Amino acid sequence: MNVRVINNYHTDENTYLIYNKRTGVVIDPGCRTDEILKIAAVAGVKIKFIFITHCHYDHIEYLDELRRETGAKLISSEKGAENVSNPSINMTLLGLGEQLRPKTPEIIMKDRQTITIDGMKIKCLYTPGHTSCGASYLTEIGVFTGDTLFLRSCGRWDLPTGDEETLKKSIRERLYTLNDDLTVYPGHGQKTSIGYEKKFNMFVK
Repeated sequence: MNVRVINNYHTDENTYLIYNKRTGVVIDPGCRTDEILKIAAVAGVKIKFIFITHCHYDHIEYLDELRRETGAKLISSEKGAENVSNPSINMTLLGLGEQLRPKTPEIIMKDRQTITIDGMKIKCLYTPGHTSCGASYLTEIGVFTGDTLFLRSCGRWDLPTGDEETLKKSIRERLYTLNDDLTVYPGHGQKTSIGYEKKFNMFVK
């Protein structure tokens, strides 16, 4: 399994393309569709699925456009299916100046459910707190945490459906219980590791 990060300079949002020899999967399409498609073309893969870690505008800005261009199916947590189409929660009006109501996901993953896509195993871990719909995706190359866990930081909890104690519980009980050497691919900023965050993250001990 391979990974490429595509960063949106304006929001510092990380969109990820994970892929094998044939198939690509996008996590959080907050970057321009043409940039995502260009990288997928260079890798020689077809994008078949899109995952979202949560519903906020900077992670879903190009979601429906990418779905139209690729025919890819959207995968989210159960709460993600409720929140993604709700502008009062996805904050698209505040962040983008227009209300976006993306189509609901074709596939909803339950907590700790694993899906296999052309040999790539992806496990859903519910990690609410930044939003009620937060999910992280565990793979053989690392865990994609969205805005739950960052390098020496964590997501804010003062936005719609956010909650401080829920966020910290998600990090302690769902992420910090993973292997220390596991790579963390966050929704913003540089990658890190579970062990590093357990040692140096002052926000969650």
